[in-house]
Order: sequence, then C-alpha cells, then structure tokens
Amino acid sequence: MRFLSSPFPLRRIGPRPLVLAALLLAGAALTGCATLTGAAGPTPTSTATSGPAATPTTAPASNGGKGDKSYPGPTGGSFASLPSIADLVELVEPAVVNIVVQTTQQTFFGAAQRSTSSGSGVIFREDGYILTNNHVVQGADDIRVTLNDTSEFEATVVGTDPATDLAVIKIEKKELPRLSFANIANLRVGDWVVAIGNAAGLEGKPSVTLGIVSALDRSLDTDSAPLNDLIQTDAVINPGNSGGPLLNLAGEVVGINTVILRGSQLDGIGFAISADTVSLVADQLVRNGRVIWPRMGVGVLNIGQPTAVRLNLSVRDGALVSQVETGGPAEKAGLRLNDVIVALDGMATPDVRTLLHLLRSQYKVGQKAALTIVRGKDRQDLTITLAESQR
Repeated sequence: MRFLSSPFPLRRIGPRPLVLAALLLAGAALTGCATLTGAAGPTPTSTATSGPAATPTTAPASNGGKGDKSYPGPTGGSFASLPSIADLVELVEPAVVNIVVQTTQQTFFGAAQRSTSSGSGVIFREDGYILTNNHVVQGADDIRVTLNDTSEFEATVVGTDPATDLAVIKIEKKELPRLSFANIANLRVGDWVVAIGNAAGLEGKPSVTLGIVSALDRSLDTDSAPLNDLIQTDAVINPGNSGGPLLNLAGEVVGINTVILRGSQLDGIGFAISADTVSLVADQLVRNGRVIWPRMGVGVLNIGQPTAVRLNLSVRDGALVSQVETGGPAEKAGLRLNDVIVALDGMATPDVRTLLHLLRSQYKVGQKAALTIVRGKDRQDLTITLAESQR
C-alpha cells in the first residue's frame, strides 16, 4: 500500500515548496513538555536569560481597555468576555519580526540567479534568538530581520530541523521583547487564536487575523513527508506568514504557522506546529545547533476512521506506519508498511503524539525497545534498537 496522503493538495505557506525528510526518519515531531508553566512560563531553553516579555500575566481587558463587557449567550446567559484584539496586537507586535531571505540558484545554463523571499519570525529570547520555519531560511545566502521599530539586522542560522520545519536564527541585539510559550494542555478546540505575520510580504506592520482552534493533534502528509502534532485553525494564514506565531488571547504562542491546505472544495485551512514541539526543538537547536533524538526509522500517522476502513485495519488506536526507512532500525526490527504500533515496552501508544512523547522523554540513542504491533489481525512483539535522528 502506498504512502498515505491527503485527498487535497498541501501547500507550504512560504514563498517556495518545502522538502522535508520523513518525520521519524529525521527525528520526528516532538511532543509535550512538562516544564511549560503557562502565561509566565520559561523560555524554551535552560540557558535563557531573563528579559522583558511581551506576554501579560493575564489577558488584556476588553472594550478598549475600559473594562470587561459581557455578551448575551444563546440561552440567556453570557459568553466569557473577550479581550480587545487591538490591545493584544499592540502587546505582541514588538516580538514579531519580518524576515527577508536571499538565495542563489543555478539556472539550466549554469548561470547564478538570485531570488528574494520573505517570511515571519517570533523573538523567544531577549538576547536575539528568533524562531521561524526551516523552509523560510533553507538555502539562504543572506538573512535580514526587520523589527517592529523598522530597525534592520543581519541574522545567522543557529540551527534547523527540517523534520519539524523549524529553525532558530539570531541577531546581535540585546534586551528584546519576547513571547512565551503556552501550555498546550490547556488549549481546547474552539478557543480563540490570533495569527500574525508578514502576509504576502506587504510593506508596513504585520497582518493580523482572528479565528479558532479547529482541531488539535493533527497529522498530515505534506508533499514529501508526514508532519505531526499540528494545530488546525480557521484563522486566515497566507504566504509570508511562515514562521509567524499563532497566539492565544493571553498573548502566548500556541504554535508556529507552517502549512495551508487548499483544494477545489475548501480554502485556507491552516496548520501550526504545536508549542510543545516548538519549545523542545528550540531548546535543542540553541544548545546543539541540531536536534538529537532517538529515531525508529519510520513515518507514522494517526488512524482516522476513513483510513481504518480503507486499509481494513482491525484496530482504531495506534500509530500507523506510513514509511519505513531502507536499512533503518524499523526495517531491521521487521516493521512493515501499514503495521500499527500499539505499545512501546508495554506502554500504550493510542496515537502518534503519545508514541513520540514516550520516545523523546524516556529513551536514548542506542537503547533497545519492545514494540507491540498489530499486523492485519495478528498482534506481534518486535525488538528495535533506536538510532540517532538524522538531519
């Protein structure tokens, strides 16, 4: 059976297509981080220094800062008060940056051709560290960052992780405003979110759109590999928003915008990399310049009802194997396409998020692990030796 794919074309929201390695082949998307503490939570690296945070400890007041206003509910009650989005934007804008990248490509005739593209980023440490998408800075010869006050800086790449489409760049500037990461355990489907970034590379301030969390823990097959731990939103996201933040109403980053789903029957369904993944990857990139995780050598996807029916799966919970790396740990252990991983050393793995969280939090490179899989209607136990993630 061929690699699972979406019935609609997936498009990166950057100016050019993104080519990623398979998720677990190159280290995978990462999962929950127990150290996140909410509105005033730590920056995603233990080496971070304290600095001015752009996030408030409580949501700003609604009605233009003049006090809360209740809205009548459908049954005579009232909806929870909403903060002023304008107040929120004013608060977080200083920590959102515009990124312009120049790349050089060889033409068919061997001539060098320069191209310019743009994206967005978010300052997450006061000493100049900025998060963005890997596909925004991939292959860059020159990276320019423009701050909210229009000052411009040359940026260097600290590290990239193509498997999660994340990158950290740095500018030589201190005491910058920064944003904090939200505790995703508190995020619910239906919560309001705000997308902000350099949409379409328009001149001036960033573009701002409002929507809700449409779904959590999405898994998608992109043009080259699956992505996991994604937040789906109906907040409008456009080309140029790549690497910009998706925010809750407290001004915390719940995700980094990365993918748009478009098709003849739908338009503009956006996806952001969860803050849980972002915080762990950012920490590794700052400390190591790359992500070092144990890998199984497979791509995995969550099992949806249509997939379960189409493949005639005998289970509905587990991580479906969608790719197997040739010569990798999984192939050597005997894993095959369409196997369903249901447990790791006896610990249930009902979905991809759980499997990846267990791998990241409890296992090391070179360690052996017992996999329980379902193949057809048969349950089997396999032993896998975890290798180091590849870039």
